[in-house]
Amino acid sequence: MIIKFKPFEQMLSRLQSSKNDSDIAYFYDLLLFGEYVTKVISLFLVSAINEDNDRSKYRQEYSLVRGNAIGDFSKSIEEVLTGPSSQLLTSEIRDFEFKELTLRSTDGDWQYDSQKLLMEALKVFNLEVQPLASKSALRNWFNNFSFLRNKTKGHGATTVESASLACPLLEESIFLIVNNFTAFSRPWAYLHRNYSGKYRISVLGEKTNDFDYLKSDTSYNFENGIYCLVDKPRKINLFLSNPELSDFFLSNGNLKNEKYECISYITDERLIISASDYLTPTTLLPSSHTEGNNELDVIGNTFTNLPDSVDEYVKRPQLENELSKVLKETDRFPIVTLLGRGGIGKTSLALNVIREIASDEKANRFNLIIWFSARDIDLLIDGPKQVQTKVLNQKDIAEEYCKLVCPNENIKDKQTFFSTQLNKNNEGDTLYIFDNFETVTNPVEVFEWINTYIRNPNKVLITSRISRNFKADYPVEIQGMDELECKELIDIFSKKFSIESLLTPKYIEEIITESDGHPYIIKILLGEVAKSRKLNKIQRIVADQEKILNTLFKRTFNNLSPAAKRVFLTLASWNSIIPQIAVEAVLWRPTNEKIDVEGAIDELIKSSFIELVNEDNEALINIPLAARLFGIRELEVYPEKIKIYDDRKLLMEFGASNNSSISVGLMPKIERKFSEVAKRIDSLEEFMRELPTLEYIATKFPKAYNNIVDIFEEYRDYESAKYYMREYLKNSLPPTEKARVWLKFADLCKTTEDWDGESHALSQLILIPNVIFEFISTAVNRINNFYHNNPEAKTVEYRQLLLDKVIEVVIKRINEGDATDYSRLAWLLINNSEEKRALAMVEKGLSIEPENQHCQRLYTKILAMNNLR
Repeated sequence: MIIKFKPFEQMLSRLQSSKNDSDIAYFYDLLLFGEYVTKVISLFLVSAINEDNDRSKYRQEYSLVRGNAIGDFSKSIEEVLTGPSSQLLTSEIRDFEFKELTLRSTDGDWQYDSQKLLMEALKVFNLEVQPLASKSALRNWFNNFSFLRNKTKGHGATTVESASLACPLLEESIFLIVNNFTAFSRPWAYLHRNYSGKYRISVLGEKTNDFDYLKSDTSYNFENGIYCLVDKPRKINLFLSNPELSDFFLSNGNLKNEKYECISYITDERLIISASDYLTPTTLLPSSHTEGNNELDVIGNTFTNLPDSVDEYVKRPQLENELSKVLKETDRFPIVTLLGRGGIGKTSLALNVIREIASDEKANRFNLIIWFSARDIDLLIDGPKQVQTKVLNQKDIAEEYCKLVCPNENIKDKQTFFSTQLNKNNEGDTLYIFDNFETVTNPVEVFEWINTYIRNPNKVLITSRISRNFKADYPVEIQGMDELECKELIDIFSKKFSIESLLTPKYIEEIITESDGHPYIIKILLGEVAKSRKLNKIQRIVADQEKILNTLFKRTFNNLSPAAKRVFLTLASWNSIIPQIAVEAVLWRPTNEKIDVEGAIDELIKSSFIELVNEDNEALINIPLAARLFGIRELEVYPEKIKIYDDRKLLMEFGASNNSSISVGLMPKIERKFSEVAKRIDSLEEFMRELPTLEYIATKFPKAYNNIVDIFEEYRDYESAKYYMREYLKNSLPPTEKARVWLKFADLCKTTEDWDGESHALSQLILIPNVIFEFISTAVNRINNFYHNNPEAKTVEYRQLLLDKVIEVVIKRINEGDATDYSRLAWLLINNSEEKRALAMVEKGLSIEPENQHCQRLYTKILAMNNLR
């Protein structure tokens, strides 16, 4: 049993425990292990699918997030390996995982032997299956395993004799796959991006240096999560953990109310996750209304596929003149970017300027203008609508170009050909436009490709919400419309909607101010007036447009650095114009890492999330209404929401010190002290020299203990972190905060294998008055796991007394739970030697859900243990 893959390694302790319990328990846990392996292989294969216009990767994830049975995952393996998606798999797995799963192996090959052992296990239960052929691909194993699982655990009544015979066969079959499948020997890691932009690397397999470049290079932007290094780091969606790797969770279906369930096969804990990324139907989407035409047409003396002009366009003279001038340059600025928020008018501006340039026959600037659209969402008056993306990568771009310009030529290497056309085009001076550039699969990689080959007098124009990690020769930033432009837009659409008589001068001014001159938001506000035929409060209208807010800001927000996200959400939490110096004073405190506040603010300005007032003097930060309302929604699910609320209090105190429990003069000094410490330290040793002063501050302001704990966690000094968490818990804390701290304390204890500390923390969490029942249920399950792994703990007197108190609380609250919660309470009673009461709780659980497997198995176990009936 050699396992060098941490997610499976942790499963061994559960397997060993059940093996010592009974053959039936071991057989069921082996089935769980088989499910675990199947799901991980399925998700690995899906991660290896390259993005395409048909959204093949998304289709698989869309199905798996709804998959309520292991058969859905084995089906996905089959589809990825044999269906159209197989052509999209990265070439890096062709000679390895793909071959191992699809090669028709023979007797003596580990793939074949694994199948043979599984077939023998099936025969133990007298299950009718097709005999194993003399040659068989490993992909067949997963369907047969699903069959075994469903016929035994799902719809069978497994006997002790059958389980005893099947266990060694199933065990060897699974371990042949685990120890030989190439994916599990690749570099795997959990990537967590720190405020500095560098990554904390938690390795899942054998020690590897493959991800170490992320510890020092801040130019990469990987979402926190589990990655496997194949041709590049590929995120394994629907597979969750944390930087400590304390547990692993996999999608478990049960999608309802736009949320789905994830399960840990190690601890049986469950997470409820938002399914917002997987709600778009997988059917073919319509094309964008700004997608380029499928054939070249002529405008003036220029061949082009420009889409039709946008209706109701409001001229923006200053921006138009700047863009027109730079595009007409023949010896400078080969790459021009139009940067700005979603819906700010980048595409409309580009289309109108380029159409005018093409129509100018005297200037005759370009012989060819090609429009490439990567747009995936159209912003329509009735709301955002998802559309089919036309180009996603270099291959799509090159093929689209050849289809338009050389439809009758057989060009074998289209990418190489297009690269030469960027340099010197056969048709003459050429303008290449890439609209919605942030949507391409790898913007940095595509930009580098374009930047390498483009040469004057040819030009590239990119429209994008983001420019992070790539730099144009001439960036044009598009802000909101000025007052005259806004009034012209309002005039056009008020006539279109027949609401001129409803609008008052005051309301028009409010629209301009609250929209920050954002044209799409202005159109939405006018559309809502047209629907209701009355002047509704603008803030309420914008707040109700959740889908629109997500469309305008979500993608840009996701691409912000962790520091910029932290600063933005702190600013959004308070509806006020905030002095920049106050933000710096509050946020330059030691949290997990030092925060580059100035850099974060600069990034937020460039991304149009905030604007500076009085830049030359004492700068003030303002957040436009729509951005702030988006930030408030994001804050609700942000992991460090509690810290941000603490920061908001400090910001408010900075402006109104008479409301505070601490003096005006002391507050800035405290924050400056933390700021100076954060600037100086680079190691745990340096931090320890500063610690006595910080401890003193924390005794006066207990929430500062969170900062101290976070720094110790950053340096992985978990024992010190636990010590300061205990100090924090000595203070009077709200129930929810106290529960959070005890749960985090328990996680730290688990990480350090401090089983006594973990059980104590969980018991204290349960005893908190008015704590939500989900916390109690999770804690009870973990306490049961503790006693299961440490049976000798039951004899310790103080533990007995503590367990009595815990049971008393849980019994009072158990009516808030479901059948599984009753089974967990029953286990508590068993651990307290109260089998009869445990049986009563199991029976109540079965009365709620007769088919509940936890209650069924426990009912049988209690009867067998004690002969109660």
